[in-house]
Amino acid sequence: MRWLAAFVTAFLAVCLANQPALAGKRVALVIGNSSYQNVAALTNPANDATAITEMFKKASFDVVESRRDLKYMEMRRALRDFADKARGADIAVIYFAGHGLEADGTNYVVPVDAVLERDADVDDEAIALNRILLAAEPATQLRLVILERKCKRVCRA
Repeated sequence: MRWLAAFVTAFLAVCLANQPALAGKRVALVIGNSSYQNVAALTNPANDATAITEMFKKASFDVVESRRDLKYMEMRRALRDFADKARGADIAVIYFAGHGLEADGTNYVVPVDAVLERDADVDDEAIALNRILLAAEPATQLRLVILERKCKRVCRA
């Protein structure tokens, strides 16, 4: 976790060094999913998300939305609401820690209520990376998505 925080801090410092007095609007969404209902719970995502949230606050981000243990619909709403906050922002950062998977070349993050009994459930119960990228899209200068996930590969026949 420390290397990730150091990397993000260094990356943001380099990206923001050219900004005039940090005048632009900067927004961040931090999601830490630890308490999974149908698969192994994870201990680190909640702690990592707390540390990342504090880092963004210390970096004086205008909006730091911090969410924990999101179910499918909660995650979709959080991404939708964040896209509204990112509209007109210079910088939008989304950080996710939790379970993730890859199926047929598409990456997904897993909400805490996902069941995923068969491969076909992935499209209905997980959130595609593309959906996360769309939430950061309205930012005008920098869009950054950081995934810290315990990953599993799912192949469909």
